[in-house]
Amino acid sequence: MKHAINAKTLEQSALAAHALFTQKHNDRLDWLVDRHFVVEHLVPILLCRLQAHLPIGAEELAELWAEHLGLSETLLQAWKPRLKPLFAEYLDLLAAELRGPGSNPQRVHRTLSRAG
Repeated sequence: MKHAINAKTLEQSALAAHALFTQKHNDRLDWLVDRHFVVEHLVPILLCRLQAHLPIGAEELAELWAEHLGLSETLLQAWKPRLKPLFAEYLDLLAAELRGPGSNPQRVHRTLSRAG
């Protein structure tokens, strides 16, 4: 039987994906997906979604990030076309980190969707 993911495992995977994401972009995008956002905002939402088998996509992450920063809806809409591919990339990295022993790769892939 597969075990549900726990908060600590998710946080470690999310931070590992953060490190890969920032490294891949030569640390130029560490302001986008920063450690505080990952640990305090992203992990709790992802944990709820994974446990409930509910998907989350790049567009929703962009909206969560904008809310975290207090961006206006107008500014979010202007930036969303640039943000969605970056958050999709982060979700791909996170899904890869979560595909370890005892994981359910199909569920991870469905939940961490590229769909916006």
